[in-house]
Amino acid sequence: MARMDVLTYGFAFVSDQGGFGFSNVSLLTVDNQRILVDTGPPSRRAEVFQALQSHDLNPDDIDLVVLTHLHWDHCLNVDMFKNARVLLHSREIDYIKSPTAKDYGAAFYVADMLDKLKIEPVSEGDTVVPGISIMETPGHTSGHISLVADVDGETVLVAGDALPDTGTVKRGIPYNVFWDVDDATESVEKMLDASSVFYPGHDRPFRVDGEEISYIDGPGRVELTDSNEGGEAIRLGYRVLQHRPVNINLLQKP
Repeated sequence: MARMDVLTYGFAFVSDQGGFGFSNVSLLTVDNQRILVDTGPPSRRAEVFQALQSHDLNPDDIDLVVLTHLHWDHCLNVDMFKNARVLLHSREIDYIKSPTAKDYGAAFYVADMLDKLKIEPVSEGDTVVPGISIMETPGHTSGHISLVADVDGETVLVAGDALPDTGTVKRGIPYNVFWDVDDATESVEKMLDASSVFYPGHDRPFRVDGEEISYIDGPGRVELTDSNEGGEAIRLGYRVLQHRPVNINLLQKP
């Protein structure tokens, strides 16, 4: 049975100046094994380190890193964990070596990092440690994986961007699809059949009970800081959409 701790919470913010990429980084502990799911973007490198310290850990204490996929906002701190075995799907490894030209989300530069780490390809049903297994959840990317874990006697799904937010449950599809629409919708159905507790890629952990969705934990408020000591601060606008548009851009298709 695993214990789950969130090191950094995911948020699905976007702006007219680009995406923030604030992804969920989770720590699963099983006996003496410490498993990190995703590593977050470089902009949160210090936050990941500080969150580990708050658990009396440092990067060298992590035994396994599971990368759901190789987009920059989920994998670019992987080089912090030089002692860890790094698990990911072979399709992600193959694609990142030669991504399509306009696939700016794919962190092609991580290929050099991976060459220096202990990489282990995994696939559907593989056991990470007892009580934690791999689920293939393609669609967002071709080799996307999620984790199924027994946490306190309950099946929990660490979903990555195959199920990035609560809205995915109602839409039936993640808000970004770069590989295949049918695969993406089938992956959502597969995850909802497997669990009712989700740790998504860009949202707080939540529970699904029939038509009801409820958050389990995580901050409900985020603060942005600027200054006007140079004369004028930037004005901010915050817009909440009732329905998030789905971005279907099948960049990974050959």
